[in-house]
Amino acid sequence: MLAYYPPDARPGRLHKIDVRVTRPGLTVRARKGYITPKKVDAVTTANSKSPSTPELREALDSPLPVSGLTMHVFAAPFKGAAPNASVLFGVELRGRDIQLAQNAKILLSYLAIDQNGKIKGGNTDSMTMPALKPETKARIEQTGLRMLNRLDLPPGKYQLRVAAHDANGGNVGSVQYDLTVPDFQKAPFSISGLALTSSQGSAVPTVRDDEQLKQVLPGPPISLRRFAQNDEVVVFAEVYDNEGSKPHKVDIVATVTTDEGRVLFKTDETRDSTDLGGARGGYGYTTRIPMKDFAPGLYVLKVEAKTRLGNTPPVARELRIEVTPPIAGPSR
Repeated sequence: MLAYYPPDARPGRLHKIDVRVTRPGLTVRARKGYITPKKVDAVTTANSKSPSTPELREALDSPLPVSGLTMHVFAAPFKGAAPNASVLFGVELRGRDIQLAQNAKILLSYLAIDQNGKIKGGNTDSMTMPALKPETKARIEQTGLRMLNRLDLPPGKYQLRVAAHDANGGNVGSVQYDLTVPDFQKAPFSISGLALTSSQGSAVPTVRDDEQLKQVLPGPPISLRRFAQNDEVVVFAEVYDNEGSKPHKVDIVATVTTDEGRVLFKTDETRDSTDLGGARGGYGYTTRIPMKDFAPGLYVLKVEAKTRLGNTPPVARELRIEVTPPIAGPSR
């Protein structure tokens, strides 16, 4: 990982990024640039239900992530009530960084900031620890704690800022996440973000389930992309088809490939536009991927959809995953 301070960090300044490599035959996927975010005040967060602490405000304003409380974040946009998308995001906190005593409080603030530095959504959630059984406390210390939520956002590019504060122990952490929300309403053919769960990842206690995915995933969506060889990953995505009035079929393919492009796993299925009743709609797609067939290392998980109408290019989502040697018991 490389980081740098731009020579001109004034708020609103556009910085172009050009990533080059000397090794031939490689494809570089990188951001073309970014805008130095404007300072935001978490107290003015839209729809905020509880005030932020000074520690949270400072973490949200920081140009670099704060590492006192280790956390992992994911975000996946899905089609929502027009004109917005419904963005599922999850935060996993490391268990040994938080106080687990009865009545200990954890605060979680999150903001979605558009390219103009305007806050388009956010909130501050709080959780008070109940009296935990010794085995439950030991489990959280080992696996951590997961918090899930949703944000309604219009199409566009955002920086999602997430900060957590252990009000009793004092630890603070933050993450900055670049998020692109497609226009699912206008695009003739599009795909949602990917939601993943796994047998071992489900062992992490979750504060609240996501009601919209409870029926399609066997466990809560997870943030980490590291899976042991004795684990099984379940992937969920939605493919949105706004041309249901024209009879056609849609092919959905999931693959896991090496960095060299060698396909080690592939599964596909075909959907028919008649399933949509001649209207706009979507196809829910779920597949299971056992990790036992992969050697430890890095891979690319990809879900691609293609309409046979021939007038729209394929749409796809990719994730980098890591496979590790088998582990015993619920662990990450």
